[in-house]
Amino acid sequence: MNAETTALVLVDPYNDFLARRGQAWMMTRDVVLSNGMIDKARSILEAARRRGMTVAYAPHHRWRPNGLKGRKYLHPTQFMQEKSHIFAEGKFGGRFIAELAPADGDVMSSEHLCSSGFEGTDLHAQLLGRGITHLVIIGMITNSCIEATARSAVDLGYHVTLVTDAVAAFSPNEHDLAIRETHPRIGHVVTDTSSLLETLRS
Repeated sequence: MNAETTALVLVDPYNDFLARRGQAWMMTRDVVLSNGMIDKARSILEAARRRGMTVAYAPHHRWRPNGLKGRKYLHPTQFMQEKSHIFAEGKFGGRFIAELAPADGDVMSSEHLCSSGFEGTDLHAQLLGRGITHLVIIGMITNSCIEATARSAVDLGYHVTLVTDAVAAFSPNEHDLAIRETHPRIGHVVTDTSSLLETLRS
């Protein structure tokens, strides 16, 4: 894995998903805990930094008053965000969990409004500007934003690696179905954290 042309992309590592006080923790905790997702994602992040890889963040739209004003058709997740104020800008839930927080020099994409970290954002432009051709995608949620971001990345010509235990979903069934059936049809490589870390160390 060439550190100069590979980026680690973290999708939506928000407190509302991953912290015990997060709004959605009761829905994500089963998969997050069974996977050991936070520690595994952190180990990948630390290994990527040691290798000198580009680290990029693809954040979901943070709730703010009238933030979706003018959008004619709200997706169900957007409708729920308007009701719950999940990922509220400037609030605990809208900040990244400390274990996966960005560092100086990381790429911070503009926010995606629905699912894909690329759609309507500057992520692709920022990665292109750094000569990135390969992506390792981790974060939340296995069968929505991770899947959508990976699909977009493949369409844009990137080589995509997906990591089965550094992602999590709202239920074990949804997570297991995605990593068993969907991810192998999208990613060029589907692996686990242990195998990926061996690759990063080699």
